[in-house]
Amino acid sequence: MRRRDKRHGKGRESTVARFSQSRANEERVLAENSLRGERRVALLRLCVLVLMSISQGLIPKLSVEPYVPVMDWWRGLAIAGYGLFSVSAIIVLRGQKPAPKRAQWFPLPTTALDTSFFSYMAWHTWTHTGQFDAGMLAGSLGLVLAFSVARYSWLHVLLSTTLSSVAYAVLAGVTGHGSPARVCFVVSCYVALGALIARTNADVSGMFLNLRRRDGLSRFLPKQVVERVMQLGDVSLEPVQREVTILFSDIRDFTSLSETLQPRQVLELLDDYFGHMSQIVMARDGIVNKFLGDGMLACWGVPDHRDDHAELAMRAALDMRARLEELNAHREQQGLPRLRIGIGLHTGVVAAGMLGGAEQHEYTVIGDAVNLASRVEGLTKAHGVDILVSESTWRQGGGRFAGTRLTETHVKGRREAVVVYTLQGRLPATEEAQPVLQVATAT
Repeated sequence: MRRRDKRHGKGRESTVARFSQSRANEERVLAENSLRGERRVALLRLCVLVLMSISQGLIPKLSVEPYVPVMDWWRGLAIAGYGLFSVSAIIVLRGQKPAPKRAQWFPLPTTALDTSFFSYMAWHTWTHTGQFDAGMLAGSLGLVLAFSVARYSWLHVLLSTTLSSVAYAVLAGVTGHGSPARVCFVVSCYVALGALIARTNADVSGMFLNLRRRDGLSRFLPKQVVERVMQLGDVSLEPVQREVTILFSDIRDFTSLSETLQPRQVLELLDDYFGHMSQIVMARDGIVNKFLGDGMLACWGVPDHRDDHAELAMRAALDMRARLEELNAHREQQGLPRLRIGIGLHTGVVAAGMLGGAEQHEYTVIGDAVNLASRVEGLTKAHGVDILVSESTWRQGGGRFAGTRLTETHVKGRREAVVVYTLQGRLPATEEAQPVLQVATAT
């Protein structure tokens, strides 16, 4: 009992570690996006400071307005400090690496500092000139709110919205230049803009994460499994025991063929061959489980249950035969030798699920049915045919196909004899209703 619990605990630890790694990757992706956003904000902040200095006559030679000196030590100190902050932010952000924790807290002080600076500039101008430019204040605080685009969390948007709304309302009230209706309108605009930014950030981040996650899952999971995970979550990868149909195939005399080719040519040959065969498997709603040298393991019936998994696998085998003829015709035109393959099909119960830890894992099928499918494929050489189907597969899908029942054969690792059938082709629609035995014993 202890040993069983220990194994079960280890499996759970592997699953938790795998899912924790997935969440960590998602947080890192968000942190990368947030860092890029902060770098853009830092550049924009410096540009805004320069433009504001020009518009207010703080740079006389560039200003289009008459220069009115309203500068004092406090105002100069505020502008110098904000300028130093803007330049420092650009330098610091260029050398930073994505970090989820930093992405959470970094926008908080910068948002507060941006809001404080623009609010102070508006208040200082009012105290020295008696003029309050509500439009410039509203625009500058709106810009601070716009800075929250592409930031890490909706909390950053909430902070920017709150600070901008409070700063405008307080200054409008203190200076007496804002009616309640005007203040409510500006604050309502800030709230609406903040809500739109928060929702857009969430949608864009979600879409970006889904694309990255789908791309990552597609590197080690079949397409159908990826779609299932995207729809149902990681729970869909829990192990299941189910009857499926396994297809095992390999290229005949591949060792001798590869000895005449350069390694790069061997890779190109396999890439082209597996590319065509994988498309056939997926077109027939199967999954390519793995490539084993020159061999391919595919299955039907997982992760989603299909009652017609045997028939789909047999159709795929016939499609592979036809596609190989097309490939060989093209190879002959190029003066290359023909390829020959063997395909074995077997239907049985397997366990399907994820194997591996957080760093490396795969979705696979395990069971005697997988081994027997490999043995059936090996019998194709002894019988001189390219496709053999076990009796269990033939019983489920053979009624729609033409083939011949061969004698019972013993295979390595099994005491019971294995009955196999050749697979010649599909029956016409008018003959599909005939009993399977009549088709199986036909010569």
